[in-house]
Amino acid sequence: MEANSRFETMSTSYGRRVEVGRLHLSEPGSSGDGRVILDIPRQDPEYDAMWVALSPVEARDLADLLLRYAAAAESHG
Repeated sequence: MEANSRFETMSTSYGRRVEVGRLHLSEPGSSGDGRVILDIPRQDPEYDAMWVALSPVEARDLADLLLRYAAAAESHG
């Protein structure tokens, strides 16, 4: 199985990073569907809960990233 990915990163006003990207899995017999990835990296995975609080502008920016990557995943598989 081969995995290819590309990410864009946005930062919130509280310092959280949010990564949005595409993942394309190619393996024999698969439909080749692309996937949209949303990742919130954690500083300390043992103690740092995975959450993000977004301002209205940040929420719209994230929605824009998700919509663009969803469209790309649909058109490129």
